[in-house]
Amino acid sequence: DDVSFKLKSGSKLALVGASGGGKSTLVSLLLRFWDAGEGQILASGSDIRLFSQDEWRKRLAVVSQRVHLFNASLRENLLIANPRASQEQLEQACRAAQIHDFIQSLPQGYETVIGEQGLRLSGGERQRLAIARALLQDAHLLVLDEPFAHLDALTARQVWGALQTAWRGRPILLISHQLTALEEMDEILVLEAGR
Repeated sequence: DDVSFKLKSGSKLALVGASGGGKSTLVSLLLRFWDAGEGQILASGSDIRLFSQDEWRKRLAVVSQRVHLFNASLRENLLIANPRASQEQLEQACRAAQIHDFIQSLPQGYETVIGEQGLRLSGGERQRLAIARALLQDAHLLVLDEPFAHLDALTARQVWGALQTAWRGRPILLISHQLTALEEMDEILVLEAGR
């Protein structure tokens, strides 16, 4: 109710609030898992409902709390974001996400099969892989839903710095309970009981 904000090119907005405040609902509306019964979400002046769900979601790079990974190699899981990405691009994204050195330490490197839902990876490794995947995408908006939840403070700061550099000129929406990066936001929107 009465939630309104603008995300301009290059702007960074944080969405914060207690559990149950409406953050996940707002993200679900933005991703078109649901369509709003009232109000609108506009992209460059056009209602996002004018786009097909697939077409709209291609415009967004999303790092969510639940990372979806497949029982395939690290390379294949990364290429989901950009099937034409070169090895150099993969490595650049993984360096920025602070996971390249870990991948290189594995006997099969980028060809390592990670198991269903990344079973062979820790929570932090899965999160950094999702961040690398988002960096490989050529999207208009970066949506980060608790992206630092499984990362230590130092790694979170390094990853945040790399994300800002890679995403310069495009908007970032950060949903978080943590204080990481909040001081660098252009705007902080606090949701409470859906308002």
